[in-house]
Amino acid sequence: MRGAGWRFWGLCVGAGVLSILTGCASVTHGTTQNVKIETMTAEGKVVNGAKCLISNDRNDAVMRSGDSVPVRRSGANLSIECTQPGLAPANGQAVSRANVGMAGNILIGGLVGAAVDAGTAAGYNYPSWIQLIFGEVRSVDRSAQSGDSPTSGVKIGTTEVAAAPKAVAVKPAEEARPAPAVPAPPQPIKVVAPAPPAPPPVQAVAPPSPSPAPEPRPQTRVSMDDLSGLLPAKP
Repeated sequence: MRGAGWRFWGLCVGAGVLSILTGCASVTHGTTQNVKIETMTAEGKVVNGAKCLISNDRNDAVMRSGDSVPVRRSGANLSIECTQPGLAPANGQAVSRANVGMAGNILIGGLVGAAVDAGTAAGYNYPSWIQLIFGEVRSVDRSAQSGDSPTSGVKIGTTEVAAAPKAVAVKPAEEARPAPAVPAPPQPIKVVAPAPPAPPPVQAVAPPSPSPAPEPRPQTRVSMDDLSGLLPAKP
C-alpha cells in the first residue's frame, strides 16, 4: 500500500509540473485569437470591404473590414491600417492585455508558468471587435472592451487622403539643330561672248504692178481725095 501511495502522489506531482510547464493560458486560450475589424465614416456609417493590413511582432495578415481574421497573440500592440478609395485611411493600435489564463497561471505555477505563457504569448488578448474611423488614428485597449461588444477606443491622430500622383512633365527631345551650312566651293567664271545683233527685219516689197497695155488706136482710112489735098498744087 505504501508503494502504491507513493506512485499516486508521484503522478500528481508530475501532472502539476506538466501543467506548470505547459501554462494554463496556452491550454485554455491557445496561441491565436479571432479579431473582427469594422470601418466607419466620421458620420458613423459602416463601410465594409475596405482593405486592412494588420501586423504585430509575430505575423502579418490582410483582410477585408467587416470580417474576422485569426491573429497570433502577442504582448506587443497590433497595428491596423484600412484603406478605401476616396477616403482617408483608418488606422489603429490595438493594445494587448494579459488574459485570465495568465493570471491563473501566475497563481498556480508562479513565475515558471507565467514565463511559459509569455513565451507562447497565449496569456495575452487583443480587443475582439475593433471599430476604426476613416480619417483618424485610434488606440483601442482590450481593457476598455466589455465582453464581446465593439470598441472604438480613443482618437490619437488624423490621416489624410493620399494625394494624387503628380504628372511628370516629359521634356520634349531637343530638336535636331541644322548643321551649319558649308559654303560651296567657288565655281569657275564662264566668259560668254555677246550674241551678235540680230539683222534688221526684211521688209517685204510688193512686186510692181504691170503697166496697163496701151489701148489700140483706131485705124484711119485715107482716101484718095485726102492724099490729093496733101500734094502741092500744079502750076
